[in-house]
Amino acid sequence: MQVKIINFEKIFYQDKVVSIVAPGLNGYFQILENHAPFISILKDGILKLKPFYDRKNFEIQIVGGILQVKKNMVSVIL
Repeated sequence: MQVKIINFEKIFYQDKVVSIVAPGLNGYFQILENHAPFISILKDGILKLKPFYDRKNFEIQIVGGILQVKKNMVSVIL
């Protein structure tokens, strides 16, 4: 699935990923391929990405945001 992380200035990160673990208001949740569409508010924490080509996790410290899943496209607005 494709992920795009956007901050107020530019596209911060864009690539194919296998999974995403995000800090939601009620705790961490995971997004995998073919996930049902939804929108979630993110709280402060660590956003973990597992890139498709490189199996090493990529972690980003975030201070809130919004995550949207739609047709194997995940958009994160920080």
